[in-house]
Amino acid sequence: MNTLRYAVNNWSLDEATGTIVHLETGKVRRLGEYQIKLLYCLAQHAGQTLSRNELTALVWERRVIGDNSLSNAIHALRAALEDDGKLQRVIKTIPKHGYLLEAEYCQLLEPSPEESSQPERPEVPANLPPQTAPVEPTRDAAPQPAALFAAIKRNTKSLRILLLACLAGLLMSGGSWWYASYLHNSDFTYQEQGKNLYSNILAYRIALTSDSEEDEEFKRFSSVLQKLNQKLIAHDAGMTVYYRTTEQMLNYTFAIQTQCGNQQLVMTLYHWRTDNQKVNTIISRETERVLDEMAECKKS
Repeated sequence: MNTLRYAVNNWSLDEATGTIVHLETGKVRRLGEYQIKLLYCLAQHAGQTLSRNELTALVWERRVIGDNSLSNAIHALRAALEDDGKLQRVIKTIPKHGYLLEAEYCQLLEPSPEESSQPERPEVPANLPPQTAPVEPTRDAAPQPAALFAAIKRNTKSLRILLLACLAGLLMSGGSWWYASYLHNSDFTYQEQGKNLYSNILAYRIALTSDSEEDEEFKRFSSVLQKLNQKLIAHDAGMTVYYRTTEQMLNYTFAIQTQCGNQQLVMTLYHWRTDNQKVNTIISRETERVLDEMAECKKS
C-alpha cells in the first residue's frame, strides 16, 4: 500500500478504498484495483514517460493480461479525471514510447491525521445465495456454476468496484453494496431467474417477499446473458448477477469469478426502459471489458 498521497487534476487518490475524491466538490469516484494502481504509478513518475512494458510490470506485475488491458485502463482514468481523450492534457500518449502524466497536474498532499485509523472495508454480505465447494472445470464439459462462484463467500476480500462513465444519455453511477441494503431488509429476498438457461451464469432478482418468483423484466436482458455465457465458457469463468428494477431505474451488479481471481462491477441505469438495446449494449460491453481486464489463468 502506498503511504504517499497524490492529487491529479484536483482529484485526491485513496488507494485503500480504491477511490478518487475531488478536492473542491468532494465528489467521489471508484476505480478498479489496477486502475488505481496505474494512477499511483503514473503519479509517482509524473513528468516521466513510462513504456507500456514498464507500466505493465509495475501495475500487473507477473500476471498475464490482454493486449488492450493497459489501453482500457488509461481510457478509464482519463474519463475519471475528466481528461479529454483527444487533447490529453493530463495523461499523454507518447507514440511508440508509452504514457506520461503531466507534472503540472500532479501534486503531493499532506497526509491527513485520520488516515492511520481508517476502518476496514465491508465484506460481502453474509446472506448471499448459498455456495458449494469448488470443482475443477474440464475441457470436455462447461464448468458448473457451483464450482465457479464458490469463492464469492463471506471470507473473501471485498471485490473491487470499477468506475462507469455516462453513455448516450444513460446516467450510470456506482453504489458499493446496493444489494446488501436490500438483503438485510426482511421485506426483500433474492429469487433465481433463468434457471438452467446458462451453464456459467447465476442470475438473482432482488425482490419483495410478496413478489412472484417469475420476473418478466428479466427477459429484457436474458438474451445478452446467453451471449456472455459463451464468452465465460471460453475463459473458464463464471458470473453471478444481482439486479433490482423500478419504474425508472435498473440496479445491476455482476461478479466474475475465475480460479485466479474475481472482479465485480455495480451499475445504476436510469430511464432504462426507454431503450432496451442500449441497456443490453452497456451490459455486454462492461462485462466483456471486465472479463478482458482480468488476468488469464494459466492452465496446469
